[in-house]
Amino acid sequence: MTTDRPTLPALNRRDFLGAAAAAATLGACDWPVRRSASTQKILVLGGTNFVGPAIIAEATTRGHEVTLFNRGITRPELFTDLEALRGTRRIVGSDLRSLEGRRRWDTVIDVWPEHRALVEETTALLRDRVDYYAYVSSIAVYTDFSTPGIVEDAPVHSGPPWWYGSEKAAAEAAVQRAFEGRYGVARCPAIVGPRDPGAGYHFWLRRLASRDEVLCPGSGHDPVQVLDVRDLATWMLDGVEARRPGTYNLTGPWPPPTLRQFLTATAAGIVSSSQLTWVDGDFLRRDQGLHSFTDLPFWAPLDEDEGFFQIDGRAALRAGATYRRVEETAAAAWRYYQSHFFKDTTFPYQHTGISQEREDAVLRAWHARDA
Repeated sequence: MTTDRPTLPALNRRDFLGAAAAAATLGACDWPVRRSASTQKILVLGGTNFVGPAIIAEATTRGHEVTLFNRGITRPELFTDLEALRGTRRIVGSDLRSLEGRRRWDTVIDVWPEHRALVEETTALLRDRVDYYAYVSSIAVYTDFSTPGIVEDAPVHSGPPWWYGSEKAAAEAAVQRAFEGRYGVARCPAIVGPRDPGAGYHFWLRRLASRDEVLCPGSGHDPVQVLDVRDLATWMLDGVEARRPGTYNLTGPWPPPTLRQFLTATAAGIVSSSQLTWVDGDFLRRDQGLHSFTDLPFWAPLDEDEGFFQIDGRAALRAGATYRRVEETAAAAWRYYQSHFFKDTTFPYQHTGISQEREDAVLRAWHARDA
């Protein structure tokens, strides 16, 4: 990685992905997807925040029998027709009593934990009563983003503890130990779409929906990798039904789209007529003091960590991964944002984005420089 960095440390990028992993080699194997001919009993750990609802909707649409395990606090109005087991997963003091006993499930889908201890507890408890364990992980497990084309057997973090990438990698290892040959891990970039609680994609959607001119960073040629939550759900259920083993980078089409393509397609998806003004990256970072990825979400300049948004996802593509068009993701995400908690949001929010006033000032400075 470069050491002369004008932006916030790369740690912020990896943390962002969590706000919004001889076993990993299996991810490089071709594994054709086969839909199960029979109903499966699926236990979803969590299930009512963001990734969970998409997975549950996909599972029930396919006719599977779904049981939820959660606290019953986050959006309790969801999935009231499904069986719910109550309990908590905590670093200290988990209550997993409702998962104890002799009951069996065909599959468990673990959608959120970033702490190894939580995954170690559930894998130890369920290893003899579940046939397959599916875990949602992150590209933050990788140690080095300086080179494009990171594949599944690249080095992952082994420490320090309590940091997102390390905890995700350790959680993956816990799954692999307990369910050897019977697990599936999806390493994801930033996940977006309906119910997304993060501010990154919403920043761009709101700008494109409300402004005549939108500040866009760099030349537009920097790559970007994001994942629609519904495509993640499809991948997870395909893997459950096929008993697809191993670890995969679920990072979208290859090669990845450029930021210009991504934002242009996003604008088209919400029928925006905004003018996209691309502003030199050095001008933004050096002269204006703006930070990549935090001030301007999803901007990962090639002169910083070149491989951050060039994670090689071809193994997943060969195994059947499919990705919808950005326009469709944008339209669905914007419909949700307009009617839910983001509708009155101003930026910066969650340490993400810049204010409209700041954006206007930067654009004025840029146009004055051109003049």
